[in-house]
Amino acid sequence: MNALSLGDLAHTFLLRRQSAQIKQDLTRLSEELASGRTTDTRRHLNGHFTALADFERELRLLDRYDNTAAEVGAQSAAMQAAMNTVQDRAGALAETMALASAAASPGDTRTVATQAQSELETIVAALNTRVAGRAVFSGVAVATAPLVDADTLLADLRSAVSGATTAADVMAAADTFFDAPGGVFETSIYQGGTIDLSPFNLGSGESVTLSLRADDAAVRTVLKNVAVAALSDDPSITLNAGEAKELLQTLSVGALSGQDSVTRLRANLGFAEERIEMASVRITSELTSLEVARNALLEVDPYQTATQLEAVQTQLETLYTITARSSRLSLVNFLS
Repeated sequence: MNALSLGDLAHTFLLRRQSAQIKQDLTRLSEELASGRTTDTRRHLNGHFTALADFERELRLLDRYDNTAAEVGAQSAAMQAAMNTVQDRAGALAETMALASAAASPGDTRTVATQAQSELETIVAALNTRVAGRAVFSGVAVATAPLVDADTLLADLRSAVSGATTAADVMAAADTFFDAPGGVFETSIYQGGTIDLSPFNLGSGESVTLSLRADDAAVRTVLKNVAVAALSDDPSITLNAGEAKELLQTLSVGALSGQDSVTRLRANLGFAEERIEMASVRITSELTSLEVARNALLEVDPYQTATQLEAVQTQLETLYTITARSSRLSLVNFLS
């Protein structure tokens, strides 16, 4: 029988290759034991990737729904906070007007006008709220603030009510300004879109719509009452004491009654917020369940892995021993 032998160089290369392979196995098994998951998916699943692909697809889809829920949740919260500001500031002004209308002295009217100007600026700023650079009350025109600034609004309204001598004349001009189709409010004051945002898809056949815009009738009513109050002592309006008192009474009643409409808007937003929160909980639960199922598909037996790791460590130690002994071989020792 012919005996096969390896030269010294070939033997060295063989030992190096075996050492590299054992070290690679040692690294792989150490990672698997630490993470509890396989590092070689193809080998672990025997090439059957269908279930894993389904899990990955569902997880990616749920992740998108989760991001959407977070985005729409932030937007609805910002809208609710803005409408809270609108309602609070309009309510505070309504109380001031109710008290001032009892006397309607020039000083009282001036106080109302000063407060109304400040409240109008706050309300307009709230309605121009942006979230992540998107205007939340502009419908589809998210790049554009829905309202012009308060000074521009008052300047345009001043032109509309200029020359009025009775409270009825002032309110009639204001009604036309704010409420008439194709009027000044729609063409010059409101800058947002006239189409609502598309519903936000939250998965499982569920969606939510945030359709409130700054041109809503209830919002227009608030803006009208506050803006007219801001001009109640303007020189462009000539009202005697009786008409001034009637104007403040009309504005006070209108502002107080408008609170109910704003409350309904906020209730609708609250309902949307509740649905978003419930959807977020559902999505989180589904994500957790799928991640557990995916991990179970890829997990390794820790006891088996530990046994294999110990065996590989023994192999490596044995190889080191053989290598050390081989390095000590010499012809002199053999012949002696």
